[in-house]
Amino acid sequence: MTMARMLLDETTSTAPATTRRQWLRAGTRMAMAATALGIAMAGSGCGFKLRQGYDMAFKTIQLTGFAGNSPMAAELARALEASGVQVVDSTLAATQAASSATVPSSHIVFEAVLDKRDMVVSTTTAYGQIRDMTVRNTLRFMVKRGDGSTLLPATDLIMTRDVTYNEKDALAKQDEFASLHRAMQSDIVNQLLRRLAAIRPDQLNPPMEPTPPAVVHAPSAPSAPAAAASR
Repeated sequence: MTMARMLLDETTSTAPATTRRQWLRAGTRMAMAATALGIAMAGSGCGFKLRQGYDMAFKTIQLTGFAGNSPMAAELARALEASGVQVVDSTLAATQAASSATVPSSHIVFEAVLDKRDMVVSTTTAYGQIRDMTVRNTLRFMVKRGDGSTLLPATDLIMTRDVTYNEKDALAKQDEFASLHRAMQSDIVNQLLRRLAAIRPDQLNPPMEPTPPAVVHAPSAPSAPAAAASR
């Protein structure tokens, strides 16, 4: 297998958006697999523990910027639903869910600016053969309030793993790379959940517009003739 075929650049941020139903359906399959794994490992006395839900200050969330086949979006949507948050397709859907005439303050928008998996060659031998590769997951995101104001500015979450490589074991390494991508994805989702859980209820309110300072007009000085007449 050539070096060109080994390099993977799987950017998902520019593909068309999808609906929450697709993400949650994909997330359900992932959750079922994780549950089966947890039961099996629990029976063997392993310390494996399934992710627990978080208490979130917001009630609804819209995921935007992800590709329709994004595994990151699927896992994040499933984890948010497990924490009692409703994943909606639009701000309008959040407004309707709250039976409100305006966008509720309990709604936020999670925007994925970049959702990317890639692998790069980190070291080579003197003969130009690949010795080590770096497996990397990158998510750049920002969070907005329902009114569009910024709640959390653009932030990068990057996970990397260094892996030895041997072209004789190329197929086995592909499986190892895929497994590492999934593990790093779960780590990123856990970090996202902790950051979202840290949002306080008062932070969900739109920022107050600054009050313009009061303008005080100083009394004008009397003109010279008027001053002379007063004497």
